[in-house]
Amino acid sequence: MNTLENRPSESAAQSPADGVLDSSLKGAAKVSQWLAWLGGAMLLACAILVSLDVVTRAAFKVTYFESFELSTYAFAIATAMGMSYALVSRAHIRIEVLYMLLPPKRRGWVDLFAYSVLAVSAVVLLYWSALLVLGNYQSGARSNSSLSLPLVIPQTIWLVGWAWFALLAVLYAVKGLVFCVKGQGERAHQALGVASLEDEIQASGSLERRP
Repeated sequence: MNTLENRPSESAAQSPADGVLDSSLKGAAKVSQWLAWLGGAMLLACAILVSLDVVTRAAFKVTYFESFELSTYAFAIATAMGMSYALVSRAHIRIEVLYMLLPPKRRGWVDLFAYSVLAVSAVVLLYWSALLVLGNYQSGARSNSSLSLPLVIPQTIWLVGWAWFALLAVLYAVKGLVFCVKGQGERAHQALGVASLEDEIQASGSLERRP
């Protein structure tokens, strides 16, 4: 395998705008990682509440924590927050049967198409989600449970996760578009493409070397 395929062209100078976009995406990747950790912590907390409800139901014939309702909110919020981390870590699943047959420069255009479709889908989903949250806020909708929680509270947190995901999807699509328009399809592939086996091995090795 030619190891030079995945390297960016040394003659391609990075413009100040590219530097700003790259630094912004690096900062966004850190934020996305923290959001993923937050979503995981919420799921862990719900698992504890479910366990406590099981114990109290068996011992006292009553539940105190409404774990079913809270875990439903937590799962939705964790999913929305985890989408951005899956994006920056290139963990979304793709069908690569024909993709891998293309040269890296052509793959960059395919990656751009994939991210453009993803960005449009994310923005449309964000739009309808925002309408849902706004409607529940205006109507004062509450959960049909003993908590009677205003639905706008968990839904707003859920909406923030989708908004962050949509923003990152658009930024990555713009980054790929800039590369492709400049004739730097290989750089677009390196930035947006499916992580190769070598990339995954290097990423695993860097994690193992951390103190």
